[in-house]
Amino acid sequence: MDTDLPNMSTTRSLPGPRGHWLLGVLPHVRKDILGFFDDCHREFGDAAYFRAGNRRSMLLSHPADIETVLVTENRRFIKNYALQFLRPLLGNGLVLNEGNAWLRQRRLVQPAFSKQRVESYAPAMVECTERLLAGWQPGQVRNLHMEMVELTMSIAGRTLLGIDVGEQFAEVTRCMEAVMHDFLSRFGSALPIPFWMPTPKNLKLRRTIRRLDGILQTLISERRASSAGRDDFLSLLLAARDEEDGSGLTDRQARDEVMTMFLAGHETTANALAWTWQLLGQHPEVQEQARGEVRSVLGGRPPTAADIPRLPLVEAILKESMRLFPPAYVVGRRPIEDITIGGHFIPAGMNVLMCPWIVHRDERWFDRARAFDPARWLDGRTQGLPKYAYFPFGGGPRVCIGNGFAMFEGTLILAMIVQRFRMDLLNPLPARIQPAITLRPGEPIEMRVGASV
Repeated sequence: MDTDLPNMSTTRSLPGPRGHWLLGVLPHVRKDILGFFDDCHREFGDAAYFRAGNRRSMLLSHPADIETVLVTENRRFIKNYALQFLRPLLGNGLVLNEGNAWLRQRRLVQPAFSKQRVESYAPAMVECTERLLAGWQPGQVRNLHMEMVELTMSIAGRTLLGIDVGEQFAEVTRCMEAVMHDFLSRFGSALPIPFWMPTPKNLKLRRTIRRLDGILQTLISERRASSAGRDDFLSLLLAARDEEDGSGLTDRQARDEVMTMFLAGHETTANALAWTWQLLGQHPEVQEQARGEVRSVLGGRPPTAADIPRLPLVEAILKESMRLFPPAYVVGRRPIEDITIGGHFIPAGMNVLMCPWIVHRDERWFDRARAFDPARWLDGRTQGLPKYAYFPFGGGPRVCIGNGFAMFEGTLILAMIVQRFRMDLLNPLPARIQPAITLRPGEPIEMRVGASV
């Protein structure tokens, strides 16, 4: 339950949909949250207030206002209520922590995502991708969403945990699916049940998280006991020391960080790649252009870190896919005090939502905004954009720490697949969208593997 509600009298006359007298707009949000955001933006413009159950929210859609929230006035905001539904899974990891504790964590984690460190992961990424593609044969039908989930989880296991996920893939996937469904249930409830209550649903969630904790705790204990030098994220994290007091992370803190990075490190990239393959299937001419670029740069050899900057079209394809299907489709904050932004009054405690899905598809910022056009990132059309007209990784001090990792990994994977195979979409119609913790395909994206010609 959100206890930080603004006073009813301060928001009664503000513009926005009113909805049901008790549930507000919750039924619309449950049915189609992206359609609801579209309707709000179309009818009320760049600022719309609404109530979903007992939660009062504001949708901000102008890049200047978004920059104010995420950058200029970021110290006056904390994370929004929905992320609290992930607290049992993520604990006080980097996504959920606040204040000085968050700043200390960010300092400890940052070196693991430096450009040099990310590039050092290239051999592991290539090896995992080659192992996946070795099982593909021309004529087969593959569900590209699940293939990308398996691949990015494998890469996350190698680079973040220093393990081969392998046999644990199915168990980890089942646990993650259970957590996602629990999140959706709580998010769509007018009065979410507190986690501390021993209800069947809460007990099931605890069992699920205990299974994940068991896997991570074994790894943490083994890594602390080992004297062998390793360069995966977990080893770097356990060895990290605060510059000010020399302290490291406790096992619980390490668990929270690793859980956060592992979840974020495969789920978002897998979804971005899945939507990219749907778009490339709908636009085979772009897929062929990418194949030409990859062949020109790589010939027939595997890519290295040095090749990534030489694949601008492959990177532009990924950027354009994340414009149309941003994995983090909504970013939320709550002001800790009353504030006015862009002439819009925002009471303390109100959920401020900023939706890349809306902003990225706004014709004011992108011509043919709903069309898949990777060339826009190469021909100068995106130069001069307002900074927060495109923000797939959030922004400000709390911008996604793994953004460089994700772009590097996604570009490398796309290059290796188009180099090896032509992928043909079985169903030309867009896959159903399932907005959950991230923007996932709600059904398989099935593609037929074809020999690259």
